[in-house]
Amino acid sequence: MNNEHKQDYSYPHWKADDSSCYIKDSSGSIRVPVRALNIIWGNAPRFWQWIKLTEENSKASGFEEGAVLNQVNWIEVTGNLHSIASVAASAKMYEIFYVVKFQVDAFGWHSVPIKFKVHHNGEERARSVMLQAYREKQEEWLEIPGGDFTVSDDKFGAVEFGMFEVESDWWKGGMVLAGIRVKPKN
Repeated sequence: MNNEHKQDYSYPHWKADDSSCYIKDSSGSIRVPVRALNIIWGNAPRFWQWIKLTEENSKASGFEEGAVLNQVNWIEVTGNLHSIASVAASAKMYEIFYVVKFQVDAFGWHSVPIKFKVHHNGEERARSVMLQAYREKQEEWLEIPGGDFTVSDDKFGAVEFGMFEVESDWWKGGMVLAGIRVKPKN
């Protein structure tokens, strides 16, 4: 993937940084930092702003950096796990969580649902969620379920995932995205 345009603000979209690696912990969870995700308008400071998290926020979220959604009416954040087999534990079912925090002045989350999608081995699962209830828990790190997938012994294809709201003109803002957590599902 060509990443030459990352710091060139004339290119408005953030392309996943291939050098950002997945972090696997002792529980079998996999953390994907925000810079390892594709963010439409993520390279345009008017819409998204990159921040280093404080020690307290880093400890609470499990990540060192975040992307603050200032304002946007087109949310598209996508990513993938290229080879889930290399990081998968003995679990067969996994669930994806978006690690976010809504700021006190967060807005626009009450009117239209956010669509979460997971695509793995030719199967796509989607769900729509109104985030207003999450938004009411201000300044608290939350894990928003983004879908699940199954890893089989004979199929180890890439897992693609994303969160979208591209159908309305409703402006949203005031959310900090730290990354994705993929957890074994019981």
